[in-house]
Amino acid sequence: MSGLTIDDLVAMEQLGCTVIAGADGGRRPVVWAHSCELEDPWNWVGADELLMTVGMCVPRDDTAQVRFVRRLREHGVAGVAIGDDLKAPPISAAMAAEADRLAFPVITVSHTIPFAALGRTVALASQSGQIRRIARLSRLYELARTATFGDASLLSRLSAELGHRLHIVDVRYASEVMREGPPLARGVVEELADRVCDQLDRLPARISLESDGAVTATALALSTHRACMLVAEGPGEVDVDVFVLLHAQSLIAMEVERITRDRERADLDGEEIFRQVIHGTLGLDAAQLSLRQVGLAVAEPLTVVGFDAAHLPTVRLLMGDAPLPHLSCELGEHGFLMVPTAGAGEAVELLTPHVPALGISASSSSLQHVGDSTRQASWALQAAHAAGGGVADYTTAAPLFLPRTLADAHFATRMILGSLMEHDEAHGSDLVNTLEVFLSTDRSWVESSRRLMIHRQTLGYRLRKIETLSGRSTRGSADIAMFWMALVARRITREAE
Repeated sequence: MSGLTIDDLVAMEQLGCTVIAGADGGRRPVVWAHSCELEDPWNWVGADELLMTVGMCVPRDDTAQVRFVRRLREHGVAGVAIGDDLKAPPISAAMAAEADRLAFPVITVSHTIPFAALGRTVALASQSGQIRRIARLSRLYELARTATFGDASLLSRLSAELGHRLHIVDVRYASEVMREGPPLARGVVEELADRVCDQLDRLPARISLESDGAVTATALALSTHRACMLVAEGPGEVDVDVFVLLHAQSLIAMEVERITRDRERADLDGEEIFRQVIHGTLGLDAAQLSLRQVGLAVAEPLTVVGFDAAHLPTVRLLMGDAPLPHLSCELGEHGFLMVPTAGAGEAVELLTPHVPALGISASSSSLQHVGDSTRQASWALQAAHAAGGGVADYTTAAPLFLPRTLADAHFATRMILGSLMEHDEAHGSDLVNTLEVFLSTDRSWVESSRRLMIHRQTLGYRLRKIETLSGRSTRGSADIAMFWMALVARRITREAE
């Protein structure tokens, strides 16, 4: 700390400074002087720093001027120096009264004095403080270098060094990225995500989160591929030197990127293991060892969750943030997630806001049945889609219209679509696909013809051929239901092959 105060600056007559309000705060230390004309200068000037302005950032409205002083004081700014070259709006009595109440110095600077003179005076007085700043930065980088070798992570070490409990929040998904110690209150996470939901491409540099009028946490944007913010928990604004805080943000952003890459590699390795377990190509001993390495205890029941493959990246991000062991993979049009049955409810609750349809398998206590669980999750997912989205559990959804086993699915497929499949194989026709497109478009002749790229007359010929070979109508509700159930069963059996 330089030891320089507002009173010291005012006492230097050559600087042309005069206190017009908040004189009781004259003993506040000044470690730096910074010029800013943005409408939210408190986000750009650090604690114990003097804001210098020609007045462009000072609002004209009395109420806004009161808020201007209050926000600067809340952020720990040492004071505000306003040039008296007539560019600044008049200082209202309300602003002066608020500055006096808060003991927040408001000073004017003669138009004959350049801000550079004021800034250099503060800089020279602060040179001894630079040594402490450099020493602290050295500690930060030493913490980063040794974080992977000790028991405590970089985030917890930086929390101890900076004196604030730190959290990293992905504001796109309202998810805490690196969970260590007590989690950030869910309400705080959701409030932060709501406030920046329309600014994800350019996150605000700094946000204060308040409860009952008092600041409870401060969020700072991070330069990461994920839309992440660093949240410093605790009453009052973060009073850490802005230069030190900037370096801490950079270190944490690099740690987020490193962890994200590590998780992506782990997901790819786990995908291959999951596929082998599903298809039964991995020996039991090897499978048990591989699952133990990702935290899945073979002795405990497992559950598989199915979803559309397009949502696999989202699922992996969210599950990577959650303290739940898991494996995930993509098979055909579906993605699958395997978790301990005890944690399946937590996983579904985590995914539901971001994944429109989920299918949950029955619990299985044997790795040899994981393939069956995957098919169950796929069938339940079909039930969820049929219901318009949401979550479907195989134990309750499957009996409604879906076969329970792979053998049942093969039987249903051959029983209803067998004659069409045989005709397609023998003549190279496309009857089964035509039927699926026709039903999936709600029997729209125009849309079906467009998707199949055929004439309406050709579509009519194919539909009559389907009815002749199958003995079922493409217009009757009962027959349509049978066709659709068989098509779903066929899709599932093809994914299992």
